[in-house]
Order: sequence, then structure tokens, then C-alpha cells
Amino acid sequence: SPHRSVSGPEAPSVLWNAMIHPLLNMTLRGIAWYQGETNAFLHTDLYNCTFPALIADWRRAFHAGSAGQTEPLLPFGFVQLSTYRRQSPADNFARLRWHQTADLGVVPNARMPGTFMAVAMDLCDERSPYGSVHPRDKQNVAHRLQLGARAVAYREKNLVFQGPYPTRAVLEVTKALLNLTYSQELVCRQRDPRAFEVCCSSQPSPCRWLPAAVVAVRSRTVTLALAGCGTPVVALRYAWGEWPCEYQSCALYNAQGLPAPPFL
Repeated sequence: SPHRSVSGPEAPSVLWNAMIHPLLNMTLRGIAWYQGETNAFLHTDLYNCTFPALIADWRRAFHAGSAGQTEPLLPFGFVQLSTYRRQSPADNFARLRWHQTADLGVVPNARMPGTFMAVAMDLCDERSPYGSVHPRDKQNVAHRLQLGARAVAYREKNLVFQGPYPTRAVLEVTKALLNLTYSQELVCRQRDPRAFEVCCSSQPSPCRWLPAAVVAVRSRTVTLALAGCGTPVVALRYAWGEWPCEYQSCALYNAQGLPAPPFL
């Protein structure tokens, strides 16, 4: 816009030119990116494109600027968006969390190789003096980032650095049950009745989302009840909200205390 100030930190290219470009001649081992909340309200649904593009561009720039000493697939870690308004029905934060993974739920993935993510939606801090969107618990954030860095950047073997993620879903139509198989052993910290939701509709859009209660949690399997769904189940989502966890505890973790990330 011609009416915007060109000197403010949010003006186009100012942050890059002032804070990143001067470092391009340095040799980096990796990057840790703490995601801000503004993208939840600005071009949110472009983020599954712009974030992978930013990572690719930084890798190119640092590799060239360091005369090839920074590796082309520079390890890139990031913090998934935390929480904001406790009772808000909006899903901006949930959508951005999903877009941070290029709509694939976990990283690294085919669109975002060499990346790692620290889930932070369970570190909610309603009384934070910096606002609820800025939780004070940075120790857990740092712990989760360093696990990813050790696994991805330093290639430590057999290191668990991310939470469990569903790999298979089987619908038992006659019993109105949905069985989810996860990638890791599960620890259920609470039976949140709204943790899982199903889209009950004869067509994908518009969607009628209904809670799917957890009726059983086994070693790697979660069983959901679909009693309220009178039409076909066309979609499933988990922890989909601005404030999806209560009292610093989500529904599902692994044995190492890492939370299951949200998914759609």
C-alpha cells in the first residue's frame, strides 16, 4: 500500500534486510523459528505455500552467502502456534497450525524435508503477563526443539523427537465406532469429550462437525464413538481450536511426554 509507513518493522522486506540479510555470510548448522500469531489473521490459508517457500529461500540464500559451507538442506526447526482465546469458536489458530506442516500434520515430510517441529498447544498460560498467546513455559518449548535438532540436524539414531500420529483409521459401521491406529505407544492424560470431532455429511462441504467421544485407549489404538453421526463420516480432526487443551494437558501423549499434534 502506498499509504503504509516504509520504516516500520512489518513493512515489506524490512525484517529481512535489517535482521537476516546481514548474516548470510555466516555458516549455520540450523535455524529455530518461533512462529508469531499474526499469520493466523493475515493470509492464513496461503501459509501452507509461503512457509515452505521461506524455508527453501533461506536455505538457498545461506548456502550461497557462505560459499557453500552452510549445507543446502539447512535443518530448520519451528514452534507450532500456541494458544490464544480460551472460549473462542474461531479456527484460525487451528488452520495455521495445520498449514505450518504444509497440511501434512507432521514434519519432516515430502514438502518440508530436513525440518522439525515443537508442538506448543498444551503449554497454555491464561495468566501470562505477556498475553495468553505468549506462554511463559519456554523450557518445554526448548526441550522439544532440541530433541528435533538432535534427530534432524545431528542425526542421532533412535531418538523420539515428536509425538504420536495416526497412521490408519478403520470404521466399524455396525457398531458406530472408529478405530485409529497411532505410530507410537499412547498415554491418555484426559478424556476430553471434544478432543476428536467427525464431519458428518453426505458431501465434504459444508461440514457438520460433531464430537466423537473416546470410548477406549489401548496401546496404540483409540476407539471413538460415532453415535451422533446419522450420515457418512467424511473427515476427522483432533485438537482443532484456538485453545484445544485444558490446564496444560492435551488428550494424547507418548511415553516421553510429547503431545500428539493436531490433525485434519
